[in-house]
Amino acid sequence: MVKLRHIVAPCLLVACLMPRSARADQVSPDKQAVILARALAYDDNLRARAGDAIVVAVVFKSGQSASEGAADGMVRALKAIEGVKVQNLPLRVVKLAYSGKDALHGAVTGQGIDALYVCPGLESEQNAIREESRRVHILTVASREEQLTAGFSLGVFMFDGKTTITVNLPASKEEGAAFSSELLRLARVIR
Repeated sequence: MVKLRHIVAPCLLVACLMPRSARADQVSPDKQAVILARALAYDDNLRARAGDAIVVAVVFKSGQSASEGAADGMVRALKAIEGVKVQNLPLRVVKLAYSGKDALHGAVTGQGIDALYVCPGLESEQNAIREESRRVHILTVASREEQLTAGFSLGVFMFDGKTTITVNLPASKEEGAAFSSELLRLARVIR
């Protein structure tokens, strides 16, 4: 069987090694979902941290329409690819309203969450989310570029009209990830 990472490398090369501007733009949820699933295949520590599935929680702020809308779009996009296997494990998505650090910890441990896709609207909660991710070694995925500079690990954005994976390398290491050099060569890396 051909590994996902061998199929993906040429696609990522084309998408990621283009000139970039200083400002990032948003990528559609459908495109983000596919690229994020592919990027997860390059985390050499993921399988050791995961259970019997790769569980991605889409975290949003309840009562805030922009946050809820972003969550709905990303959940739909991830559900559409749930049949895809990442490192030979099925991908599963859950929608999670953020209601505090303790509730987040309970959801992460109780549902076996491996990655948090953090929707807009949780800017005041970024520190608590980041602390939890490091404590239990789960990956944070940014929905906005500013979240990467605030210490989240991974994101997919448009630079000069080109889809680009961005990895905050120190943050990803603190969260227990070990992205392969194959991905890091193709990504925009924050050191």
